[in-house]
Amino acid sequence: MKVKFFLIVNVLFITSFINAQSAGITFNFGMGEQKADAIIFKKDKQKINGIVKFPSFEDKKVKIKVGEENEKFASSDVDSIQIFDSNKKLSYTFIWTKTKVYKKKGTEFKVIDERWICKIMTGKASLFLGGEEYGIKEVKVEDEKTKEKVKVNKMQVVSKEVNHYLKRSNEDFPVLVSMSSNALSAGYNAFFKEYGVYYFSDNPEIAKKIEEKEYKYDDIEKVVNLYNAKREKKAESKSALKATKIKITPPEKSESKTKTTKKK
Repeated sequence: MKVKFFLIVNVLFITSFINAQSAGITFNFGMGEQKADAIIFKKDKQKINGIVKFPSFEDKKVKIKVGEENEKFASSDVDSIQIFDSNKKLSYTFIWTKTKVYKKKGTEFKVIDERWICKIMTGKASLFLGGEEYGIKEVKVEDEKTKEKVKVNKMQVVSKEVNHYLKRSNEDFPVLVSMSSNALSAGYNAFFKEYGVYYFSDNPEIAKKIEEKEYKYDDIEKVVNLYNAKREKKAESKSALKATKIKITPPEKSESKTKTTKKK
């Protein structure tokens, strides 16, 4: 009897949960840490230190607790928010920015209005997360040396769709390259297969592996690391080549300059 009652309660809970979701009410289960020590950098060069609530994708205001006081700032007045971990080390940066979406064959873009996105990787191409809500959660990742799964705390989009943006230093706005979902992710690789190939067209090897589905949307961090590493090696090779080029003045020119000086 107790078992039947327990099952009925569970069914009713799930049913009410589904109805609530369809009615627009969001239950924040397993959302992770959503506040942290941070510095807000305003566009007027003002810096505010305090505990910041991670802004949602389209939040028009940023909330920060400075001492015992709660303050709010318009997102349009903020340049960036730097998030620090317990060791006071910079972990993530939120920026309020426009973004781009490919329109046609990787040559045209549609510009999307400002939203809060979070930089999770910095390099020649920096990687950003975008989504309705953010949280720092414990996740399993593969250790590069041992190849074993280890637990780390990482910034995540913790509700519905997850967008990944990339931006090189010479690009004006981050470009949407990959999408997935915290629910069902079926079909999302088609997006990465198309737009990933466009974005990484300057690296034929990576572009080909994306096109052939060797790299999928959930490999985005691995792909960005590989892309940045190759770009850095290329830059180092150019620097080394430049350093070996020594300008030598031909002897006859030096002699002629000396004679001219003596005549004067």
